[in-house]
Amino acid sequence: MVSGPSRRIVVGAAGYGKTTLLRGLCPPVRARWWQGGDDPCGFVRGAAADDVRCLVLDDLPALSVPELRELLIAIEELPDDAEVSLASRRPLPWRHTGRPGRWTELGPAELARTVDDVAALLAEEGGLSDPDLAAALHTATRGWPALVDFAVEAVRLGGPAAGESAKALAVGGLREYVRAEVLGGLPDAARRLVADVGDRTPVTAGLCAALGHDDAEDLIALLRRTGLLVRGPVVPGLPDDDHVVPVIAQVAVMDRGVRAPDAHPHAAAAWYGRHGPPGAAAREHLRAGDHAGAARVLREHGDRIIAAGQAALVTEVLAALPEPERDHRLVLLHADALRTAGDLEAAARAYDELGAGRHELDAGLAWRAGRVAYQRGDARGALDVFARGDERGDSADTALLTAWRAHAYLLAGDTDSAVGEAREAVRRAVRSGDDGALATAYLSVALSQAVAGDAAGSEEHFALALPIAHRTGDVMLLTRIHTNRTFQHLQAARYPAALEAARLCAAYARAAGSPSLQAIALGNEADALAMLGHYDEAARRYRAAIGHYQRFGSRRFAGAVLGLAELFRRRGWREQARAAYEQVVQVASGTGNAHVLVPALSGLAMVLLGDDVKTAAGHADAAADQAGPELSGPALLAQGWIALSQGEAGRAADLATEAARVARGQGDRAGLADALELRAAAEDDPGRARAALRESRAIWIEAGAEVEAARIAVLASRTPWAGPDERADGVFGEQRLAAADALADRIGGGPGAAVDRPPVVVRALGRFEVELAGQVVPASSWQSRKARDLLRILVGRRGRPVPRSELSELLWPDGDVQRTGHRLSVLLNIVRGVLDPGKAHPADRYLTADQGSIALNTATTGVDVEDFLEQVARGRRLVEQEALPQARLVLLAADQLYRADAFEDEPYAEWAGPLREEARAAYLAMLRMLAHTSRAAGQPGAAVAYLLRLLERDPYDERAYRSLVRTLVAGGQHGEARRAFDRYGEAMRSIGVRPPDGDLLIPVRRAAAPR
Repeated sequence: MVSGPSRRIVVGAAGYGKTTLLRGLCPPVRARWWQGGDDPCGFVRGAAADDVRCLVLDDLPALSVPELRELLIAIEELPDDAEVSLASRRPLPWRHTGRPGRWTELGPAELARTVDDVAALLAEEGGLSDPDLAAALHTATRGWPALVDFAVEAVRLGGPAAGESAKALAVGGLREYVRAEVLGGLPDAARRLVADVGDRTPVTAGLCAALGHDDAEDLIALLRRTGLLVRGPVVPGLPDDDHVVPVIAQVAVMDRGVRAPDAHPHAAAAWYGRHGPPGAAAREHLRAGDHAGAARVLREHGDRIIAAGQAALVTEVLAALPEPERDHRLVLLHADALRTAGDLEAAARAYDELGAGRHELDAGLAWRAGRVAYQRGDARGALDVFARGDERGDSADTALLTAWRAHAYLLAGDTDSAVGEAREAVRRAVRSGDDGALATAYLSVALSQAVAGDAAGSEEHFALALPIAHRTGDVMLLTRIHTNRTFQHLQAARYPAALEAARLCAAYARAAGSPSLQAIALGNEADALAMLGHYDEAARRYRAAIGHYQRFGSRRFAGAVLGLAELFRRRGWREQARAAYEQVVQVASGTGNAHVLVPALSGLAMVLLGDDVKTAAGHADAAADQAGPELSGPALLAQGWIALSQGEAGRAADLATEAARVARGQGDRAGLADALELRAAAEDDPGRARAALRESRAIWIEAGAEVEAARIAVLASRTPWAGPDERADGVFGEQRLAAADALADRIGGGPGAAVDRPPVVVRALGRFEVELAGQVVPASSWQSRKARDLLRILVGRRGRPVPRSELSELLWPDGDVQRTGHRLSVLLNIVRGVLDPGKAHPADRYLTADQGSIALNTATTGVDVEDFLEQVARGRRLVEQEALPQARLVLLAADQLYRADAFEDEPYAEWAGPLREEARAAYLAMLRMLAHTSRAAGQPGAAVAYLLRLLERDPYDERAYRSLVRTLVAGGQHGEARRAFDRYGEAMRSIGVRPPDGDLLIPVRRAAAPR
């Protein structure tokens, strides 16, 4: 949604959605629209004479500076608060008129649709949920709204193949639209430039001048402002990639081909050869038929071209070269391009052919071939290939071989070996003097140290690798650096930062043209989303990552399946979680990938814990056997929960302590929070259990993991030691869990699991009732009405001791004191028998008594009116702290509790009055606060409803009337506001109070935004 100041200029070529935008901002019902003609100035002056406050001049023609100056002068005659919008297909030179005023320009960048917009339209119109197809359509159209509509329609009619490329889309109605409305509206010189540039990239003024366009600077500016010339996604550290919108370029190239072949490839090749990038030079040499020139560029710069994200271009050029040009260097380059582009099977065959008949491989071939196994997630296979490499000397290739072996050791869970190999890789890379090898070696050290828990050392080596990657323009290396930065954020439970880093990493991976890195970025993004509570979006990302991995034959998809399994377990979907965990175990067991095998076995143990403790214990022990010291946290936690389920609280506490030690050593804050949760469950001291849960929750809150924090709050609220604050936090937590569709106790034995609700609950709001384990106690169980009255009185005193003499007086006003004392003791025993019929607890569990008094134990007995008052008090504190969204949730929960006034079935009993009035006052305050928080939440209708309920209870509440009238006026409901105002006046006059002032009905003007 684009919004802005009251004076705007919207510029974009045909179909960019200018009119659609303006109809949303300035609907015709409140705006005067220019319908075209020769005199826009006269239109504006006429609107000024009619005091029009919203004006739209759409589809203005190209205006010269004097013509536009005259129009702006006319607009200045309008009132200051008049809203004016100008729109044109051609740039309006308002900055050169000498009258800049308060204008803001919106252009193609603001008008274009996002990838998410395209995905939503594709799902709505085409019935397809395909993130890759949505991304392809966005790339081809760059979000140009009309072109997106054509593309989605093409896919709807012709299937996904119709939208797989710009070339496939540039046909039929889209082609005719572009020719007539877009290219047809350009000046001849601009149209010729688009035809000559075509799909070349990057487009610069220098290139255009080399192609014969002397006025290139002005033409490029025109094409940029109208949206035909765009830049690739802005990715930090990468050069600009100006290019014509791909489908526009395709139409222009096709039309040019009909008239004459491309006459400029030699000139373009020469220019790119001098100025770069080399990939563009290789492409132009191929177009010119200069195979030798293309081969020369690839031999000299092929590694750079792949590193810059153009592996597909390398494959395309090499496929077109004649066999004599394809020497060993280019065959190896071809295999590298295939591996980078995700065709692992073809890359493996090419590497095998290069090393045919040899056990020992040269270092360069060994690290390349081993990376195929590594990208497949096969740690053992990768280490086997790396072991065949010739490591003599300190060359760039031996440094890379050692660095990639460190990565494989990490995948296998052997952190110590990984750290040693990574440090050796740095030593070799320094001696080789090769920047790429040195940056890769630094990265291997950074990742190894991150897994080993050395966050400072890891960050230091990332900082050493990053400037090299920027300096060399190695987008592959940049992607891997940011991938591992994301891992660091996830490890440290910095989930918002992890999400931001994962999305940046995904942008790098797309620029790198690497499906494997895109899949890793998707998985990391899904991990962050899951911990932030966005479960559905996380599941979509996990499934997209799985699809990427499986398309290029990598068993690393097990990591994304593991993420899905964890997500299923958080939601309580045990069967789906079990199936996913079992799939991960099956895949990871064959590849030696301990990073997914250990948590999968541990998760499987947790899922099975409630049904089959013996099998669960076997999986937990297997996880512990597979885990090295750095990976043992999940296994220790699973073993701890199993021990607790078997009554071994001491062993569970020891395992929790060890899991916390491992988490601290790894900087694994999520693991630490989980260990604290286990410690709380195993702890028999309420103070220490409470402290552990509070610390666990604090970690999750700081991490941004709202759902996990809410889960701990709910568990804490269910414990026997929970106080008013814990119970109030638990209410908020329950609502957050419900919104996320998450489960509080995923284990079945966590803190508070056995105390889901108090076994005895007294309901005093409305009709008096007592529930035992969720069932209402029937009247026949009481034996005496007086027994119920005794419990009512004790509830009314809110846990305070009541003297026995006072109780006797209230129950038997005219009775003999000597006889009523005995009767009271009988009633006490009856009530105790009703509340604890099986005598499972001490006599004073629910009612405490001594020689002089009796009291209700509100710590062990649930009382709805107590819960209501606690929640209203909690809501009030949150309102005072201006935490209005949280306050509203707590108050909504309180509203659910207030069925009716307290002791409604005892309207005349004197003992019922104080609590009834206190609860009633809290209810009115709750309604007032709900109205306030609803207005703040942008829900005036709800605010009105609460105020009407308040006035139904207290028809003379002046504050409520004034709030009601103001809310209705602010919402534009002036008729309802007048009727409420009249009722307000009648109520005040009936009690002799001065009626309200009519100014209350005047809308309050909002202050103008600063300009």
